[in-house]
Amino acid sequence: MIKTRAIVLHRFPYSDSSFIVKVLTEECGIVSFIVKGGKKKESPFRGALDPLSLSEVVFRQNPNTELQFIKEATLLDWHKDLRNDLLSLAKAQVITEMILRYAPQGVPLQEEFERLEQSLSEFNECCSFANTPNAATSAESPSTNSATSAHKSNIFARWLLDTCDMWGYNLDLETCSRCGKTLDKPAADFFPETGGFICEHCLGVDTPRAKAETLNGLWALHRGQQIEHPEFTENALLTYLRHHIGFLKEIHSIKFLNETRKLFGQ
Repeated sequence: MIKTRAIVLHRFPYSDSSFIVKVLTEECGIVSFIVKGGKKKESPFRGALDPLSLSEVVFRQNPNTELQFIKEATLLDWHKDLRNDLLSLAKAQVITEMILRYAPQGVPLQEEFERLEQSLSEFNECCSFANTPNAATSAESPSTNSATSAHKSNIFARWLLDTCDMWGYNLDLETCSRCGKTLDKPAADFFPETGGFICEHCLGVDTPRAKAETLNGLWALHRGQQIEHPEFTENALLTYLRHHIGFLKEIHSIKFLNETRKLFGQ
């Protein structure tokens, strides 16, 4: 019998009354549960197995089957404020789908669990502050709002950058890949297919392929500063991962993220 914390990555119907739920556990990595009667209003698992929920689960692991039977699930954090922010929710869904599709299977993923838990908590905290009545008119609001905005703009990009490191695709954001010199300002160009950054001297008279918003955003991310146009930075990191992982399986939630960006003008 195993008792561990878990974050729900995905849930889909199995029958008229049941679900199949895929979670990232703190101790066992990705686990799939069949939840019989999970759709019923009186289900003891109600809320605890909603997507993006952090819960404590108890189950007996059967190595002979892919689907495990869950015994108990206790909700720890539903991330209510995150769910009320459409753009943050869209980014969180991309994160969970990428973990589900590309994280190593059948092994403990404690570092991935910790980073996902941290990112969801950061999204929820920032969204909670944004929804606080009179937050914008409080005496501390100018500096606090600025810090919150900077933090929120970095969460998804920071998770992508950390995931590159976790999965063995380290990005060196401060060194020119051609001359080896340390960059003291945003790179002059970035090549997602190799992960290389180059300085102005190495670029010479060539026209950079990367947009200025991308280069400035990656530099701001490296220095922990606010990213002015996070969509450019996020797309650059997604493209880099796509070249290395292959993205053989389509990330469906990226389409939802792009539509949400258009809605918010980002």
